[in-house]
Amino acid sequence: MARKNGKMRSFNVAVVGLSGTEKDKGQAGVGKSCLCNRFMAALADDYSVDHISVLSQTDFSGRVVNNDHFLYWGEVTKTSEDGIDFLFQVIEQTEFIDDATFQPFKGSKMEPYAKRCSATKITSAEKLMYICKNQLGIEREYEQKLLPDGKINIDGFLCVFDVSSVPSRTIEKQVEAVSGILNNLMKTKKPIVLVTTKNDDGNETYVKEAEKLVSKKEYKGGIMLVETSAHENVNVDIAFIVLAQLIDRTRGRARILPYIEAARVRKEILDQSTEALQLLIRSQVSDYRATWSLTSKKLFQHKEFMHFLELFGMDSSQRLFKRHVKKLQDEHFAKKIQGYMDMLPDILQEMFPDVTALRDLDWSSVQLRIKEHPDFNQYFYESPEGIPWTECDFDEGNETRIPYDVLDTSEAEKTYKSHVSGLQQEQKRLEWKKQFKQLLEDTGYVTPGKALSEVRVLFMGRECFEALSEMDCQHIYDQHQKEIIEKAKHNFQELLLEHADLFYHFKSIAPEGTITQDDIKEITDALQDDSRYKALDRIDQDRKLMLFQHLGFVHCPIREHCPAFPNCMDALIERILRTRAHRPSSWNHSSQWRLNSDNNQLNLVILGIDGLAEELASEIRVQCDEDEYELDCHLYTLDYRIIDGDVSLPENSFKGTDFLPNGCFCVYSNPETFEYVRDSLEKTLLSNLEQDDRLPFQGLPIVILFLPDPSVDESEILRLREEGQSLSDSLQCPFIDVSLEDIIAPGQRFTPPLIAEAMGQLIQSIHHRAVFLNVYQSILECSEPDIRIIMCMFCGDPYSVENVLGPLLSHQCCFLSGDRSIILETFLDDSKRKVEVIISSFHGANAFREELVHGFILVYSAKRRASLATLNAFSMNIPNLPIQVLAVTDAGGANAFFSNDLSHLLITEGNATADRLKAHFMTSVSSAQQKTAFYTPFFKEVWEKKPEIEQAFHMEEPISFNTSGESTLEMPPRQPRPPPRHESYHIKPGSNEGSGSEIYEIQPNDGLLDDMTELLTATIPEDRLTSSSDESYIYSDVELNGDDNSEPLVKQNEIKINDRLHHVKRGRRRRIRN
Repeated sequence: MARKNGKMRSFNVAVVGLSGTEKDKGQAGVGKSCLCNRFMAALADDYSVDHISVLSQTDFSGRVVNNDHFLYWGEVTKTSEDGIDFLFQVIEQTEFIDDATFQPFKGSKMEPYAKRCSATKITSAEKLMYICKNQLGIEREYEQKLLPDGKINIDGFLCVFDVSSVPSRTIEKQVEAVSGILNNLMKTKKPIVLVTTKNDDGNETYVKEAEKLVSKKEYKGGIMLVETSAHENVNVDIAFIVLAQLIDRTRGRARILPYIEAARVRKEILDQSTEALQLLIRSQVSDYRATWSLTSKKLFQHKEFMHFLELFGMDSSQRLFKRHVKKLQDEHFAKKIQGYMDMLPDILQEMFPDVTALRDLDWSSVQLRIKEHPDFNQYFYESPEGIPWTECDFDEGNETRIPYDVLDTSEAEKTYKSHVSGLQQEQKRLEWKKQFKQLLEDTGYVTPGKALSEVRVLFMGRECFEALSEMDCQHIYDQHQKEIIEKAKHNFQELLLEHADLFYHFKSIAPEGTITQDDIKEITDALQDDSRYKALDRIDQDRKLMLFQHLGFVHCPIREHCPAFPNCMDALIERILRTRAHRPSSWNHSSQWRLNSDNNQLNLVILGIDGLAEELASEIRVQCDEDEYELDCHLYTLDYRIIDGDVSLPENSFKGTDFLPNGCFCVYSNPETFEYVRDSLEKTLLSNLEQDDRLPFQGLPIVILFLPDPSVDESEILRLREEGQSLSDSLQCPFIDVSLEDIIAPGQRFTPPLIAEAMGQLIQSIHHRAVFLNVYQSILECSEPDIRIIMCMFCGDPYSVENVLGPLLSHQCCFLSGDRSIILETFLDDSKRKVEVIISSFHGANAFREELVHGFILVYSAKRRASLATLNAFSMNIPNLPIQVLAVTDAGGANAFFSNDLSHLLITEGNATADRLKAHFMTSVSSAQQKTAFYTPFFKEVWEKKPEIEQAFHMEEPISFNTSGESTLEMPPRQPRPPPRHESYHIKPGSNEGSGSEIYEIQPNDGLLDDMTELLTATIPEDRLTSSSDESYIYSDVELNGDDNSEPLVKQNEIKINDRLHHVKRGRRRRIRN
């Protein structure tokens, strides 16, 4: 620091320059006051461009001016670039003008200004520091700082030279005046710096005059020149620091930059500060409704804001804030308008579906149509009168409508016209796309793998092709190529599947998977003449890949590689068994409704409204002796739970924490009470079905009672009786109908005989379900079935798998024993036998080949060659076991045989396959559900041959059944017969053990028993039973017409009509072929 005697040295500087009347100095001053103000004021807000020169006599004699022609600006500390601090005291030598005479005031010394300003000893007792023009006259309201000791000794001079053009002042006049001042200053022997001011508006000629002035010989280069601008705060501080360094010669010299370079450096500082504040404001202000008062309080905590205030001032900061807020506001409303414009086309489409009809109207007419539309308020809202929509204080989060005023904007009109034009263009474009797509389909030259460039010439001149863009044409062509390639690949896959015997032949001769090039050539030679093979000539790599993948699938047939994946037959079977064959866990674990000598507690749920439940409970209590009811010489201890409210509520549930029901009475008397019973049962049923066991009411026995209200007419009673009977049938529970004649009196509807009948029916249902539970548990305890059948179906066949499995899954005693296996309990001779049916795809069936199997059911579609081809290939390695071949057709009987050439051919070939295998052949219609006994004749035959089959299995030697011409275990050799395919259709040998699953109870009915009796008692030694079954989707383009009264198919040379017809439900007929 610049110090003297250990203290910071004070540099006393006098700022001088042209002064006087307007005649002397021109219409403006040379900038002495602005220069001093900028140097002394640290903040931009403290800088002023308006300073005193013309005063009243009062102000001149005040303590600030103090009857002197100089101003005391106070003291300030400045730091140089090299970090040295300088303390300055500054006075400004000027000449004040009387506002009355417009002549200089007469002071104590009235020497000419050029001589007077060079004084180095200045005295003025009690003189106050000058702050601003407004200070005069009200000095006490400002800081009052005195000139120290009333005197100051000047150490150096800053002489001001104005380089701007000022009216009434010539450059020659200023040069003359400044020369006189400098001459007097030189006599003081004090350091002098010539400061050019107003360089931001400077005249280059005047700058050169200043340079010539300081370069005069008489000054001997002792006067430094600094170019400044007080308004832009350029080089102001450096001018004073250079003078201080001249005064204190022990210090180095600061580098003086030319004005242009210094202004550039200053601009960089200002720009950096401005950018920093802008970033700060953007980070702090995101709402266009923010206020400056609140925001400025937050900004004061940041150094970026304080620095900007120092450089620019508060007004500039506020302007920057307002500019940012205005931008936010503009962006906000622009975004809202854009959002409205995005909504407008859809709204116009909703309000005017045929919006093209409005295209001839001007926009104002369209606006009127919109306002008159009935749905106007649904899509638009109007702002209060006189208030723009931008100033409406609506809840922006909830208001999704468009302000009607927005339609007055040019954006809305432009959006409307663009929408109409776009719709018209899009309509044409869609039509052209459709035409081009049709053109591709009609053109036989577009084949899989052919590029658009190869066929482009065929479309030249077509409007649809020429009008569409290159991108649209390519996209449509690519989509078409994708479709025809997929179709061609699908057809090629079918070709591979249709040659199943060829692939499995190579599998059998190369069981370890070694396929040579010669083998591949032999395969391709067999396939290459087929059009489905040739269709992939241009994408031969894909064709080869499919061929190798198919070979790999044949060698290792896993589900994920199945051509039908993800709809592999194994996956479909598992999904169907999971949903159709339930596992009611409550049957295995719950026994609350069992009754025996040790447990005679009978907890009754009584459901009914309008006092019916209370009345029934009261009458039951009357028949009891201390809550014990006697029936058939048995005593039952009764407890009750009366429910007459919403059963979905916990307090009205059938079961409580201390109440486990054994049975339920549901009682109704009129339409309202019946609806309550039905709705309550439905809610309870849905609640049970959402649980894992899916058992309705968790097996709770139910009895429904109908006591007709005498006020209900006969037709309504009849309807209520029928609906009650229907409800009981669906729930498989007893229904008790009380006629009006049986009611003794209006006050006693529940008679003792009625209560006895109801209690008897309920207890009988409880015993029946307990017996059924014992049957199920016995089945679980003995998991080994009597016979095991494998049913095979081909993946992707076009028939309903559920309908093929329907006769098995709808059986009264059907239980899950694995993911793809079920156990049926059915009569095969004089007693019930357990039949396990393993249901599998052909490729998954070999997983069970090491288990004991007693027979096969092979299913194929009469609409698909690959299905029968796979069956034939699979059957080549089946041991001499009973086999049932089932062809699923679209139509029944002879209709299936004659309705279509493909069906005719496949049924004939299937019949021939059955002859070769010495198997039974049946057809099943895909449009109808078969009866539960559909497969029973085949099960009977397998049961009869079980001893011989198991003996052969354990001895591993073929044994003939008999010599009566029936089937034997060992079939005659088939020509050609390949070696055994040990790995074909093989995943891994494994068991399919039971899983302990449970069943639903199915109450038998007379019609079902009649049908079962008819089927079981018929004499069918080797006959084939056919019926119908449903289909859910179509596989090929072949359309077959079904007939509900269609007849079964037999060998093509043995189509006969049996004179005897057995009529069963739904008017269907079945034929037994002798």
